[in-house]
Formats: sequence, C-alpha cells, structure tokens
Amino acid sequence: MKKIFNFIKESRAELKKVNWPSREEVLTSTRVVIISILIIAAVIALMDYVIKTIVFAIMGG
Repeated sequence: MKKIFNFIKESRAELKKVNWPSREEVLTSTRVVIISILIIAAVIALMDYVIKTIVFAIMGG
C-alpha cells in the first residue's frame, strides 16, 4: 500500500513540472489538425474519383 501512495505522490510531483500548453495554443493546434484532416480527405476523395473515372474508361463502363 505504501508503494501505491508513493507512486501517486511522485506522479503529482512530475505533473507539476509539466509545461502545459495555454488554451490559445491548444485551440490553434486543434484548428491546424482539423484543417489538415479536411485537406487530406479532399485530396484522397479527388484521387479516388480520378482513379475510378480512369478505371471505368478503361473497362468500358
């Protein structure tokens, strides 16, 4: 039981040392991630459409 309490105490001490990002940094990073995902999804969708069109043209569909 003593080891568990010691672990919790040390964990709290380490968490106090962490340099947490500010709210603005978190929001900015979140926006960048969401925009990146949307751009990548659009590129993949475009590539899928182009490849599908080429395959249908070759196959005579």
